[in-house]
Amino acid sequence: MIFTKLKSKIQINLVLQCIGMLIGTTTHLLWITNHGFFSAEYNAGVLSMLFWDTLTILDPIAAVLLILRPKAGIWMTGIIIVADVLHNGSICFNVLLSSDVTVISWATNNWMFWMQLFFGLFVIATFKGNLIALKMSRVRKK
Repeated sequence: MIFTKLKSKIQINLVLQCIGMLIGTTTHLLWITNHGFFSAEYNAGVLSMLFWDTLTILDPIAAVLLILRPKAGIWMTGIIIVADVLHNGSICFNVLLSSDVTVISWATNNWMFWMQLFFGLFVIATFKGNLIALKMSRVRKK
């Protein structure tokens, strides 16, 4: 198993990312459990609803891949989190710009977005190093 051959720093990065993806899975599962698929409670367009509900399946796949197939997991996690932050960020900032809420109120009400943004920054910051370490572990293996 490639994961066990990686340096502990990289293993920790991947485990933290795995946990982050499983938190995302839990968030989407709780939403679907409480409101159903394509819920009107989303108060969003069909494509947004499809995107969020699809993450219920994609997030845990990425989490598993981070451990079993790290290269695929690193890429999948990166793509998911960047898309998710851009998507959710555009919605959050549109709310700020189109309503009369204060910035403090808006920032407080969007705490989940901020956590997601920080997680996304962690994924991006470790992306290249994780891939290089993975490549180096394969070179040493040969």
